[in-house]
Amino acid sequence: MDPNRRLGESIYPPDFYELFRDGSAWQQAAEGVHVVILYLSWIESHHNTAEFRSIIENIQSRGIAIAFEAGPLTERGQCNASTIEGFSGAKPAGDVANYIAGVGGTLYAYELEHGFGAATYNDPACRMSPLAIAQDAANTIQAVWEVFPEAKMGLIETANLDVKTVATWMDAYREVMGREMDYFHLDISYYRIDWAQRAKEIEDYVKSRGVEFGIFYFGDVDDGSDEEWLERTEQRFVEYEVLHGGQPDHVMLHSWHPYPMRFLPETEPGTFTNLILRYLRPRSMLNVHTAGQTAQGVLQDEDGNPIANALVQIKVRPISGEGVFAEYTVSGTVPEDATFADVGMRINLECDCVGTANLALDQVEYLQAGDANNRVPNGRFSNGLNGWGVWGNAETNLVAGASGNALGIRSARNQFMGLNSAQFAVTPGSEFTVTFTARVDPRSQGSGYFNLVFQNQSGEVRRFTLPIQGGEAMMAETITAADGSYTVELGILPQGESALIAWFPGDDQLWPALAETLIRR
Repeated sequence: MDPNRRLGESIYPPDFYELFRDGSAWQQAAEGVHVVILYLSWIESHHNTAEFRSIIENIQSRGIAIAFEAGPLTERGQCNASTIEGFSGAKPAGDVANYIAGVGGTLYAYELEHGFGAATYNDPACRMSPLAIAQDAANTIQAVWEVFPEAKMGLIETANLDVKTVATWMDAYREVMGREMDYFHLDISYYRIDWAQRAKEIEDYVKSRGVEFGIFYFGDVDDGSDEEWLERTEQRFVEYEVLHGGQPDHVMLHSWHPYPMRFLPETEPGTFTNLILRYLRPRSMLNVHTAGQTAQGVLQDEDGNPIANALVQIKVRPISGEGVFAEYTVSGTVPEDATFADVGMRINLECDCVGTANLALDQVEYLQAGDANNRVPNGRFSNGLNGWGVWGNAETNLVAGASGNALGIRSARNQFMGLNSAQFAVTPGSEFTVTFTARVDPRSQGSGYFNLVFQNQSGEVRRFTLPIQGGEAMMAETITAADGSYTVELGILPQGESALIAWFPGDDQLWPALAETLIRR
């Protein structure tokens, strides 16, 4: 974590420096941490203090390696570290390497921070070709190697989640340096609907070149509490590694956001070190197969031992056809400065997304703590589209839903559509749940999102989104036997090809696990 640059403010979590004192309450989490990444700006402002020496000594006494992160490109004019991430250059990097060496530290790695991105996407006056970027960065690398010749070198980049861009940058680095980089760390744009699929494509490509792949996991800048930020971060590492099969060589748990504000103790939920323990939980393994009208399988830990008395859910997700009605839900806390909200959806609009869409929105329900009634006006479309605003050139009409009217939407890739409900009052600080019930053709994935937008008189305060993708219908829940096995009877299955899904949601001791098998009816 960078305590200097959280939203550009000098905000130090109260217990940040406690991390680096002997006996601090993260002994178990520390055993699973391999590298601590320090920021150039923090080192520059602390290198001449006794505190800096103490921190370096404490990190290394725990058997944890040290890396630092800094822009590799030479500053020039408006292309500088104060305005564009990626520009800093050889002298600051060399100085930092010397500061670390001067207190007896050893540098494990130098993280080249967004150099290629900085000189590709920013101010035209700062742009360079990939080859010129690599040549400039080589000077900074050499400055670090003069102090620590064994230090590893790797990139931190977003690359717009594009494999071709990653390939171009890696090629330029190899041409200039005469070898592949040691690793590629992907700094994710989690606002991309297809972030997990794109990240997996990049992981596979990077590894195909014999380069280690890493990924940053973090929450959102507008999360409203430690718990919300940490929960979102965990959702993301589960989504990537369990739902999409990601197997990163390196994982960076990182925040430059207002939260979390507590690091310690590791045993207390809601702290950063507890998140480390959550990631370090043992993995679980699950399988599923069908036999006639039953689904069967076994749940085990990573050593092959059975996991008894555990919940396993059986779901079905159509792969062909128009999908099944399913619920898409998000919960959270109403922002303190919000006074009203609306719900809706976007297709090929207000998103970095392009795709075809075919879906039927059956109803939308918004409830706060203590609510008995839905706050969304005409949330079931009982009065047609009264109170709803629809715009764009996609095809929309009322169709039969699961329990009455539904709003049908069909959109080609070159069409778009927006939908907003009438506004309704919300209570700042209250817990809420919003549920969209819809049938989504699985081929609609990546075309847009359902949304809840909190607002006040000044405008939008915060937007929650749920990707539009084929839904899953719950078939059964069961508890595993003493040998970890389970068997459930299957009900009526959708026509066509579907994925039969077994899901173990995990617990405080184990990661979740997923298994799928294809079925056809």
